[in-house]
Amino acid sequence: MNADRRRFLKSSFGLPLLAAAVPAVAPDSRAAEARPTLIRDENAREGATDWQLTRVRLDERAGFRSSDIEGYCSKQSVKAGETIDIFVSTKVEGDFTLEIFRTGYYGGRGARLMKSVGPLAGK
Repeated sequence: MNADRRRFLKSSFGLPLLAAAVPAVAPDSRAAEARPTLIRDENAREGATDWQLTRVRLDERAGFRSSDIEGYCSKQSVKAGETIDIFVSTKVEGDFTLEIFRTGYYGGRGARLMKSVGPLAGK
């Protein structure tokens, strides 16, 4: 990744908008103590497979994954009440939707869709 692109990603919009979604994503330990079946109940919910990158486009010339849209998060995981910044860059300006998944068993599907945010303007 060149320096200009890295600088752009750093200065692109961070999305601290997940603060509202986070409480639903990660129950705190007090909730787990109050409800001993909390994790089992959560894992019994319906899962989704859309979180897996199965339709990745490759840049044939470079031999790498296409950089049409790229992003990263300020943290790898969050607890209830914590915030997270999400940085997204698009090669061509256009709208995109951010999907937030919680990983877990979920009937063997590996994750559950928690929230969709957007459309958001990509730059």
